[in-house]
Amino acid sequence: MGVAEMLNPEDSLWHFMAVYLRKERHRRKLSLADVAKIIEADKSRVSNYEAGRLKITRLHAEAIDQAWGTMLATLRKFAVKLGLDADWAKQLWEFEDGALVIKVYVNGVVPVPFQTEGYGAVILELSRTVIDIPDAVRRRMGRRKQLLEQVPQMTLWALIDERALTPPGYPEQVVREQLEDLLVQASRPGISVRVIPDVSSVHVGGDGSFELITTAQGENVAYVWAQLGGRLVHDAPDVRELSLRYDRIGAKALTEEATRELIAQKLERLT
Repeated sequence: MGVAEMLNPEDSLWHFMAVYLRKERHRRKLSLADVAKIIEADKSRVSNYEAGRLKITRLHAEAIDQAWGTMLATLRKFAVKLGLDADWAKQLWEFEDGALVIKVYVNGVVPVPFQTEGYGAVILELSRTVIDIPDAVRRRMGRRKQLLEQVPQMTLWALIDERALTPPGYPEQVVREQLEDLLVQASRPGISVRVIPDVSSVHVGGDGSFELITTAQGENVAYVWAQLGGRLVHDAPDVRELSLRYDRIGAKALTEEATRELIAQKLERLT
């Protein structure tokens, strides 16, 4: 008996979808290659979907639904919402892809997608929690590229603590490159960067870092960072509470123009 035949659809919604996909293919007397043509992929990917080794992507689920009149994309959406996928980072990237609006606050550091490669590397080195730092930096830069390339079709907002601009212990060249890049990004259409001055450093953002996302479908979700990862927030009351927190933090921040002036002043002091 193969892996696909051994899957229990009651174990998880992802396994249910894998079994459902296989049964629907058999019902239509189609081969793996036939389904591969529908999703424009190779038959090994279809086999991996049916065996539960890979979780079907949104685009592939939608392609099959269109061809067969099934509801795989809807089932997949519920699987993600129920948190049955333990890889929160992949879920976050999926919601960010094609988003309409993203608002981010990360306590005490310049957040991705505004981190430069050098700044991100120093953060990871000082944290002493990452084994493969080069790989982690590559992934951060990949996310940075994904997000910045969506601007100005997507609006990107960031609130940044002033202490994150010139953190102690960071090499001067790293800080200079970070400030130069941040000043460029803060001047782009579709991007709003505002700094929370040190005199206003006590705010509700001290409770933790988070991101607010309005997806391409107009759905409002949030992502809350934690020590060992993070979690997606879908419940409307919780998303509204986080949105209110973002507004409260923003009430203590400088204007966009004053933020750019502050960054330029800090750059001048480094030269």
